[in-house]
Parts: sequence; structure tokens; C-alpha cells
Amino acid sequence: MVSKNLKILVIDDDFTMREACQETLRRVGHEVELAEGGRQGLALLSRWAYDVVLLDLRMPDMDGLTVLRHIREQDPEAVVIIISGHGSIATAVQAMKLGAFDYVAKPFTPEELRQAVDKAGEKRRLELENAYLKAELERRTAMTRLIHGSRAMAQVMETALKVAPTDTTVMLTGESGTGKGLLARLLHEHSSRADNPFVPVDCSTLVPTLFESELFGHVKGSFTGAQDDKIGKFELAGGGTLFFDEVGNISLEIQAKLLKAVEERSICKVGSNRVIRVDTRLIAATNQDLTQAVADGAFRKDLFYRLNVVQIHLPALRERPEDVPILAEHFLERFRYLAPTRVRGFTPRALEALSKYPWPGNVRELGNAVQRLVVLASKPLIDRSDLEAAGTCKVERNQESSLSLAEVERRHIMETLKRLGGRRSETAEALGIDRKTLRNKIRKYNLDDELALPAG
Repeated sequence: MVSKNLKILVIDDDFTMREACQETLRRVGHEVELAEGGRQGLALLSRWAYDVVLLDLRMPDMDGLTVLRHIREQDPEAVVIIISGHGSIATAVQAMKLGAFDYVAKPFTPEELRQAVDKAGEKRRLELENAYLKAELERRTAMTRLIHGSRAMAQVMETALKVAPTDTTVMLTGESGTGKGLLARLLHEHSSRADNPFVPVDCSTLVPTLFESELFGHVKGSFTGAQDDKIGKFELAGGGTLFFDEVGNISLEIQAKLLKAVEERSICKVGSNRVIRVDTRLIAATNQDLTQAVADGAFRKDLFYRLNVVQIHLPALRERPEDVPILAEHFLERFRYLAPTRVRGFTPRALEALSKYPWPGNVRELGNAVQRLVVLASKPLIDRSDLEAAGTCKVERNQESSLSLAEVERRHIMETLKRLGGRRSETAEALGIDRKTLRNKIRKYNLDDELALPAG
């Protein structure tokens, strides 16, 4: 999880001792910076994050225990090794109580110093591993809750928790990246079916010719390539929940077969006439206007009414900017283990810029942006300048005030495409949208002609 090469700060007023520590530790690949006193050391710690701090106890400008107290207030995760020729056992015990990790008495050999630093590095590695496991746990438990602080999302959650315990079919609407998948899992995990499978079906990525096989399964030999029997999604979700993500992408032919399965609560595998009863709760999600799709003849009216029993709309992130700081901090905690430095938070200027940005890719794009910021961070606090350097929130506020939301979105998509060399899969991922949505937006804003993009 953590590189063997550590970033180390030595705080000691003794020039010879500082230089000796630096030379010893650089020889084994560590990056070492020096501070000739407590005040200079704290100034460096306020701007940069270090894996290990070597701290002398007795210095003229500020004693080591006072420096240690400030370090613990400033960065509680700092791994501090006390070094001193003047300390006693009592002083060492006091330092440990204040949060020091280890104590090395002067004079010490290069090997003793390396061993102490190796132990501190191992502690740092374990901290990062724990942070990773915590992030993974949060990622999974986030499936049971949506991070929010806005009234709009509170209303969404209120409705969701009312309908979750029932078997009612639910339609989730909202732009790509607003959290429809998370809400679908919340509905499942707060239902009586929670101990049974939750089976998602990504309708935007499945090949149309294989869609029926994916949904209903097939028997061996039913078509070219069907070398074995296959269990479909409906059977896999038996007793649980079947989630159709981006259901508006299903072809009319498959819509007819899906309607039959929903109405009769039974299926037939491809190549078989045997009827299989299925017990699944259905949740569907779409970023399209299915009412308009019905009017245009692109979506069956009868299927729409079957799936749209209760509709829950997730607002776009730009419609609930008060959620942005909460979500940004949540993603920061989730991705901190990726950082080469110990990122502790955002400056007020950075949070303000994040909150004012329209986020066309919604929560998914914000999560991607925070991950990028954490990976590129070189300071404990992410500032407005870091956002701009990482290609986030590039539109200036005085410019944006005179631009329409569509123009802000057009510019953002164009800049992201340019930054990623026109590669659509990477651009869609960076924006937090699927390839079909990106393709539609490129067509909407005529970006093919403007950037001479390849088709696809």
C-alpha cells in the first residue's frame, strides 16, 4: 500500500545531526527534508505532509514536547520519532503519552536510525492499509445510504424509505451520475428481500442480440455459441431484486418480451418452451424522458406504466450545491489512502469553487475529480489552485455568471475531450457519464466538427 521510500522531516538544531540523519536515510532511498528548529519544522508541516518526523527534544527556539503537541494538533496521523541526548526515561514516557511513536537516544548508529524509521514506515503502511479497508467498507456501506445534507435529497430519502419495505415496482429518474444505482441498492437493502440477490442489468452496455439470453437465460444449442445452459438475470434475482439501469436503452422487441415476463411473472429460456415462475422485485432507472420516448414511439406505453408505479427523481448536483462540500469530504476520506502525501482536507476557497461548479457529470464526476485531486496533491490542504491545475472547475466565476448552463457544460466537455486526446471512453469516465450520454452531448453541441473528433 505504501512505497518503501518515505518522505521524512528531521527537526533538530544540531547541524551535524541533521546532515548525518539525512545522509543515512537518503542512502536507503528515503526523501529527507531538514528544519533547524521547532518553528521552521511546524511551518514545513503546515504546508507539506510527511510519513515520518524525527524530532529533537531540546532546541533553543521551542522545546520538542511543545513541538510535538503542535504536531499532534496539526496532523494527528503524523508518525513522530523522538531523538535526544538529553532526554530521560520520564521524558520519553511523556513524549509517548503525547503521541510519539518511538524514542531513540543519542548517540545512535546509522543502523539503529534505519531500524527506527523502518518500524515507523511499517506503522504508516498499516495506517494506509486500514484507511484502504475503511474506504472499501464505506464504499460498500454507502450502498445503504446516500450522502446528503440538502432538503431535496432528504425528501428523496424519505420517499425511498417509505417504499423500500414493499414489493412495489419503482422507477428512478435523473441525470447520469446522480446516484440512481446507490438508491436502487438502498431500496433492496431496506426491503424484506435484503438477504436475497440484488442483480443489476446495465441496459446501456448489453449487446441487443444477447439481451434476451442475459435476461431469461438459454439452453444448450439454442443458438451459435450456446455451448451450455445459462441462467438468466430473472432467475439469478429469484427472491431478490432485479435492477434495470438505463432501461430506456432496451429495444422495442425486447421491451415486448420484458413486458410479458413482468405481467406473467414467468419466463422461458431462449430455445425452450418450459415456463419458469420468477419472484423478483423490479426497479428501473433512466436518465431519459420516457414520457417523451413513449410519445415518440421509442418506448412502449404499457411497459412504462408497469415500471413507473412509484417514481423517485434524483436532483442534479447543481440543483443541490449544499451537498457538494459534504460529498467532497466523503470522497476525500474514501480516497486518502491513494495520496503520496497525507491530504487532510480542502481550503474554504476550494470548497467554494467546488460548490459553485455545475458538475454536468453529477456526483460521479465529483468523485472522479476528488480522486484525481488526492492523487496529485502535494500539500495537506487542497486549494483552489490545485483544482485548476488538475483541470477541475476551470471556468472562472466572473465568466460563468454571464454564461448559460448549457455553455458551461459544452466548454467543460470540450476541455475534457481535449485533455484526454478525444478518447471517448476515458472522457465519459472522467465526466461520470456513460458513452451513449457523451455521444449525445457531443452531437448536441456539435463538438465533432469543432474538435475534429473521430466517430465512436
